[in-house]
Amino acid sequence: MSKIKRIAALLLALVMVMGMSVTSFAEKKKPTENDSMKVTIENVEAGATFRAYQLIDAAYDPNGGGFTGYVWAEGTSNAGQKVTFQNENGEENIVGLTDQLVTALAANPSGLTGVNPEGAFDPAQDALTAGTWMILVTPPTTNSVKVYNPMIVSVYYKVDGSGSMGELDSDKLDANTNWTLETTNAFAKSSEITLTKDLDNPQVDTEVMVGQIVPFTITSQIPSYSSEYYKDPVFKISDTIVNGLEYTGEPQVYVGGVLAVGSQAPAVSSQAPAGTQYTLTYNSTSGFEIAFTKEYIHSLAVKSAEDRAVTVKYSAKVLDSAVTKVGENKANVEYSSTPGQTATKEDKEYVFTFALHGVFNKVDDANKKLKGAKFTLYVEDKNGSETLKWSETETENLLVSKVNDYTTTDDGEIKFKGLDGDKVYYLKETEAPSGYSINDTIYKVTFEFNKPDNYEGADTTYTVHVSNNKNDETASYTVTYGESHTDQYGQIAVGSATDIPNTKLSSLPSTGGIGTTIFTIGGCLIMIVAAGLFFATRKKSAK
Repeated sequence: MSKIKRIAALLLALVMVMGMSVTSFAEKKKPTENDSMKVTIENVEAGATFRAYQLIDAAYDPNGGGFTGYVWAEGTSNAGQKVTFQNENGEENIVGLTDQLVTALAANPSGLTGVNPEGAFDPAQDALTAGTWMILVTPPTTNSVKVYNPMIVSVYYKVDGSGSMGELDSDKLDANTNWTLETTNAFAKSSEITLTKDLDNPQVDTEVMVGQIVPFTITSQIPSYSSEYYKDPVFKISDTIVNGLEYTGEPQVYVGGVLAVGSQAPAVSSQAPAGTQYTLTYNSTSGFEIAFTKEYIHSLAVKSAEDRAVTVKYSAKVLDSAVTKVGENKANVEYSSTPGQTATKEDKEYVFTFALHGVFNKVDDANKKLKGAKFTLYVEDKNGSETLKWSETETENLLVSKVNDYTTTDDGEIKFKGLDGDKVYYLKETEAPSGYSINDTIYKVTFEFNKPDNYEGADTTYTVHVSNNKNDETASYTVTYGESHTDQYGQIAVGSATDIPNTKLSSLPSTGGIGTTIFTIGGCLIMIVAAGLFFATRKKSAK
């Protein structure tokens, strides 16, 4: 029995050894031209699309012997020739695979072999065969923020002890070699497209008065456009007045902090003068365009991001049209997103001006609307040349500057427009209609406004607060403002208007006791008696 057991154990061990041998044999695989692997591409926007073209191919023994090395792919100038590798400063380089070669092929890849027709490539779905590939990225058609340079990615064979593509450039791999397929993956090199348009002093220039000069700044950055890949790069910055503003002069353009050299845009058939870095098209009421020349753009390709930074400075005056529709102007950058395509990016800025409309009415003592009353609006100003006595208890008068006058018409309303929401205003009657006394009450006016986040020109609201120096009464009014309105003073305020009454002089009440009336009557009687005595005396003398 023990002998039978020993024979059975021997047979079992033999079966296990045979099984391991079969498994080992099954795991061995010969390298073939179908070997492929997916690659990972990082630092790319969602929605971007890709194209992949082969620059270096893997060569195989035509007799089925496996991988024999790397050769230049079809469409390259050295197609079919063996690729050589060189180690410099610890980095492995493919001899001949230069930036100049890659950008030249990227500009015209029509002769190269793509992973799919026309190079269309989806990294999530498509695997790349062994060799070196050029990856081209097309930014998303909307909301793109980057311009991409061509990328290189390799899929290569690796064996125990081999850590790079070049270490196997001449070693033959077959089914007896313990090999794996690896990839270098890719990190997309790109230039980010930035565009910001800002008020230089947003704390004081968001809320403005008509006639005020408002400074603006546009910032951007010219991408790194190589002359080999981008033959005719486009980079233009434009600014358009939508409403309520007018330029005070041509913009100043700085690149890398240095004032750039510009000229007026030439005729279509003409060239810009030599040395010109940009051309300018300018209209004081509508907009301007700054177009950088391709020669200047190419010269910046090797510069740092700081040296390619663009700053545009200009100022604009607030116009009366900003009363009926919010003041708006927008900046736009047009740039080459690929060698044959352009894309745009936009940013806007708004200025807000305020009005008194539907806030004050002039009425008589019967509460009927009164015309012919003149009112003066003052603005609080520490450098003002005029003063107002707000309170009898205050020792110092208010320093103010005159803003404007308004004389009431048949509707009795007191209206002002184009006011700065950050200021404090005072309204005072300075001339009463004929037959009426002046109302000496002074009214204080302030505005409350918070610009909505991500504002895009739609209607919003502000609040007008009114108080006076005679009592503690206050009133508040809500005004809608933003979109276009036909009334030259904008939308009428919501709320019961503050009535400012005037009294007729004939209606003025007497005050105190009998006053001077009795003395007037007595004086008249004395004068009559004196006159009678005078004429009586003359008559007697004549007799």
